Amino acid sequence: MGYNPSYDIKKFNFKADLAFGEKGEELIRQFVQTICDGDMEVKTDRYRNGRMVIETMQNPHQRGWKPSGLSVTKARWWVYVFNIEGSFVIIDVDRLKKFIDKQPTRFAPSKLRTFAAHSDNPAKGWLLEPNEVVELLVNPEYD
Repeated sequence: MGYNPSYDIKKFNFKADLAFGEKGEELIRQFVQTICDGDMEVKTDRYRNGRMVIETMQNPHQRGWKPSGLSVTKARWWVYVFNIEGSFVIIDVDRLKKFIDKQPTRFAPSKLRTFAAHSDNPAKGWLLEPNEVVELLVNPEYD
């Protein structure tokens, strides 16, 4: 990737920079409070491949599919653990839902994948590739 002038820091403006930083601090304060309240949905990956599964259904004990994960969560934060050695992302659930809603073809119900199909609790959801995870995290369209 080459030089991109849009990444340059614009002319220094202390007041604007301070306000921007304070918004970030407030986001983290709210995040810490909601985490202390247990307001998170945590999914843990075992494969270390940079992909993220967004679970929406499960079939406990092979007794029939029911909504789960993103379909039913009341949590504010979606936490995806990429490895249990300390690599994870935390996404506002509303942001994740916007990401999915704005791409109805990509995230059509017909494109759900089944995970752990032969277990006693298979799940269905969408698989995000690493580039899609980055888009979810940085694209202002999902703010």
